[in-house]
Formats: sequence, C-alpha cells, structure tokens
Amino acid sequence: MLNKISTLVQKYIFLSIFLIVLLSCNSDKKYDLLWNTAQENYSSKDFNSCLVNLNTIIVDNEYNGELKPKALFLASEIYLNEFKENDISISFLDNIIDNHPNHPMAKRSLFTKAYINANYIEAFTEAVSLYNQFLDMYPNDDLISSVQYELAELKKYESTISNLINN
Repeated sequence: MLNKISTLVQKYIFLSIFLIVLLSCNSDKKYDLLWNTAQENYSSKDFNSCLVNLNTIIVDNEYNGELKPKALFLASEIYLNEFKENDISISFLDNIIDNHPNHPMAKRSLFTKAYINANYIEAFTEAVSLYNQFLDMYPNDDLISSVQYELAELKKYESTISNLINN
C-alpha cells in the first residue's frame, strides 16, 4: 500500500513539473514536448498517459501543426490495438482524412481504415470501396501492392456479398 502511495506521489510530482515546463514553453516546443512524452508513454506501454498527452495536441483548436495528424494516428493505433475499440480508431482516422488530406498520414489513414473494415469488422463492401479510393488517389504509392493483395483477398467474399445484397 505504501509503495502504491509513493508511486502516486511520484507521478503527481512528475506531472506537476511537466505542466510547469509545458506552460513556460513557447507553442512549438510545447507540442514537441507533448509528442515526445506521448511517445515515451507509448514505448513504456503507459497508454492512458500517452492518450492524455496526445489529446492535449488533438483538442487544441489553435494548433494545426505537423504533429496533430501524427497524434491522431497514434491515438487511433492505441484504440485499435490496445483497447480493441475499432469505431473510436476509425473516428480518429476519419479526422485525419477529412481535416488533414494533404498530410502524409492521410493516405496511411485511408489504408488503415480500409484494413480495419476488411480484417476487424468484416465490412467488406466498405473495405473494397476504401481500397479502390486509395488506388484512385495514390496510384504510384508504395502501399499499392498491399492494396492489390487486400483487394484480391476480398474478392473471395464477392459472391457472398452479392448473395447478401440480392436476397
């Protein structure tokens, strides 16, 4: 019990110091610090603290820098892989696709969204549509071979999909 209290006190002190440093930094340094801390939290599998730091980047409407789409994508990955929350993961990906379409994370988000639809929630029609959208938008991308593979795998379900639609 004493160790637990000691750990909580240490975390409180760390968070207090972190907030003091954070508030004294200029804007770009603040987000860099949040991002670096989130990555450290992620590496140490402290996903809740990681999400707190990512969320600070994500919800700041005045910040629209390079790290916001990265923060959204990492949050998506955590919700998908650690918490098994597919819908929440997709909502973060949609945010990137809709609000940061020219960021490199947008194409990765589109691919990941298609992959989740195909392999996690078995929304095959949606997955095919998203993969085809990827082919149209990024015809020369390195992920094209993966998209083609996924589409070939989804073709196996084509007759089942047609039967469900027609019946």
